[in-house]
Amino acid sequence: MKLIASKRLGLVFAGLLQLSGNSYAELVVDKSIIFFDDLQSSREDVGVSNSSNEERLFVSVEGYEVEAPGTEDERLVPLQQNLKPTFIATPNKLAIDPGGSSIVRLLNLDRSGEQERVYRINFLPITKPLELESPSEGDTVAPALEIVIAYQVLAIVLPASAEANVEATRSGTNAVFTNTGNANYLLTRGTQCNPADPEMCAELPSRRVYPGNRFEFDLPYDGPFSYTVRSSSGNVAKQFP
Repeated sequence: MKLIASKRLGLVFAGLLQLSGNSYAELVVDKSIIFFDDLQSSREDVGVSNSSNEERLFVSVEGYEVEAPGTEDERLVPLQQNLKPTFIATPNKLAIDPGGSSIVRLLNLDRSGEQERVYRINFLPITKPLELESPSEGDTVAPALEIVIAYQVLAIVLPASAEANVEATRSGTNAVFTNTGNANYLLTRGTQCNPADPEMCAELPSRRVYPGNRFEFDLPYDGPFSYTVRSSSGNVAKQFP
């Protein structure tokens, strides 16, 4: 039985399993977030490498378009279901020798549109294809548990005139962020200090706010707070009253 435990680290899955004996070769991906922000360039390459010195690595590449990102209705639609693809991740399978590397090319086929498009690409180690197994290998007993470390890359295609509109309101300790623009922004490094004791500060949750999103949360104190806002136009430290 193969078990996969996954946890999204912004865009990365990490498996947490211990194993009796065998494990997959070690997958390493060189990017976690990719922005297509230049209309003159329609491709980006993701480097995929095998850090093992012994095992050959086999990887499945699965691409999805994200519908309604950041909402309760968020849905992942496999790229291959689109009869007229606007985005491609190729190849969809890799075989990488020990210590070797390869690339997966991401191609944006649609440079039009007034709203950003969001994609997620999963890089998942898989077992050796049956046609590559020797008869003796096929007759062996597989371990009960196997370590699987997979990665997910976030790809965002920005519109020609990208604009992230940061709108924040608050009532007491309740804060609400919305985005009426056509591109996302990321709230990070959020901090709020106790008005009665400025030495006592709390870290606030980070969140990527896509167009049309609403991000609501409770503040620890009834006072001003700050975030670094990252968007296509740059990074800005902002204070919110």
